[in-house]
Amino acid sequence: MRKHPQPQLGTNGDVIGHRVLAYLIDSLLIGLIWAVCMVLGSALGDAGFLVLTLAGIVITVVYVFLLEGIYGYTPGKYLLGLVVVKSDGSDCTIGASIIRNLLWVVDALPTANLVAMVLILVTEENQRVGDMVADTIVVKRR
Repeated sequence: MRKHPQPQLGTNGDVIGHRVLAYLIDSLLIGLIWAVCMVLGSALGDAGFLVLTLAGIVITVVYVFLLEGIYGYTPGKYLLGLVVVKSDGSDCTIGASIIRNLLWVVDALPTANLVAMVLILVTEENQRVGDMVADTIVVKRR
């Protein structure tokens, strides 16, 4: 049986800067994964490029949707002591993770994350659109 990180409820307003840094760390890691897949794929020709592009997609899906849905954090969130949980403090689910991350498109485009940042600053629970729809919050881990 896996042990989930214990959230410190009520800390969602204290982690805004850490959320930004976690996003940057995760973006860098995903970017590096994609760079390796694209460079190796280009060196292997069309078939290799296709296989490594598909591998990049699978790795990205696992990284973003499953890690957060199963464990409550991505590597960036883990490094910064954050966890995603349902607003009642229960564990994040894969479904909630998929919803909150698919809706990142609304938060990020076309404003380069401005919508997400404004909503995190002005909503009572410091939630972006994806968090509100998925009923999740980001808090400190114990």
